[in-house]
Order: sequence, then structure tokens, then C-alpha cells
Amino acid sequence: MNRLRHLLPAGLAAGTLVAAMALTAPAATAAPAASGRANVVTALGYNSTGWTYRQVPSTTQVPDFAERGFDDSAWPTGQAGFGTTNGTCSWNNPASVKTPWAVNTDILVRHWLHLPRDAQEVRIQGTVDNEAQVYFNGHLLQSVKGGNCAGGAIDVVVPATYLDCCNLLAVRGHDVGVAAYLNLRVTYVKPTQAL
Repeated sequence: MNRLRHLLPAGLAAGTLVAAMALTAPAATAAPAASGRANVVTALGYNSTGWTYRQVPSTTQVPDFAERGFDDSAWPTGQAGFGTTNGTCSWNNPASVKTPWAVNTDILVRHWLHLPRDAQEVRIQGTVDNEAQVYFNGHLLQSVKGGNCAGGAIDVVVPATYLDCCNLLAVRGHDVGVAAYLNLRVTYVKPTQAL
């Protein structure tokens, strides 16, 4: 870190650089953040398995699908990313698309995840082509428009009051043609004891 200090612009704290580096850590790893007092942990990685999903026409209403008590037991289970392999974006290929999602439809996806009680700064990130509504434990957190090969449109921090130990991430993706894609991850900051 001392070697990087001379590269920082005036006024930028070293902790900010470390925190930014921690947020880009690969899935299934914990990265040290400022002063070694916290780790960024991936709770749900890109291309994760265990998603329940349902494709519906865009006009179909599915009341309460984002609620914790909704019964999705009849839905198929798949792996993210969801989408098509015939688009022009780099992720529209068989290596990135694990579960088909037809163009001009909506996809409803749900995934349960465990978070420890001391989890902080729970962050949902991802890419959608074209639109998404992101819910956490039944609360709408973000409505986004993506597409045109722009990644990273989904990016929201979950308010601490919405957290529980067993949590539901639900997303309604909407596609308007040509190609479809949806992939997400969830990370959190886990404080560690000072040495």
C-alpha cells in the first residue's frame, strides 16, 4: 500500500482505494479492506445456481412474486446468466448464458441467500438487457434500464433495515427484443476484529 500512496490523487484516502479494490475481488473470496478491519465477501456470485425462475409475457402480472411467502415450488430451477446466445453483446454466448430466456418476454427470478448478522453494506450488482426491477425481501430497491451491451446497470446497496439472516433476492427482467441477458451477484462487508 505504501508503494501505491504516491499514485493517489491529492485528497483521496488510501482506504478508499483499498475499498474499491475489495469490491472488485473475484467471487468466493474475501478481500481485505481499509486497515485490514473488514472483508468484502461474495454471498451470491455471478453464474450462481439454485435460481427459481419463470418466463412470462410482459403483460402478465404475478402478484407478490418478490415476497418471501410466495410459493415458487412449481417453478424450474436454473443457473444465471439468463438470456439468449444470438445477440451482439459479449455475454450473449453459450459460456455466459446458462439458462435460456426468450426475447420479448419477462423473466421472474428468485434466490434465497444467508447473510451473517454482522453483514454490512450488502450490495447487489449485475447486468440486464433490457430492464429490471430488483427486490430484496419484498422491497423494491431499484428499477433499471440496461441493454445496448452496457454492463453493470444493476448496482444498489440494501438498506440495513431490510436485512435478515435468510433473505430473498427477486428480480423481474424485461426484454424488448434482439437479445436478452440477466446476471447478478451479492456481496457484503464483514467486519473483522482489530489485531
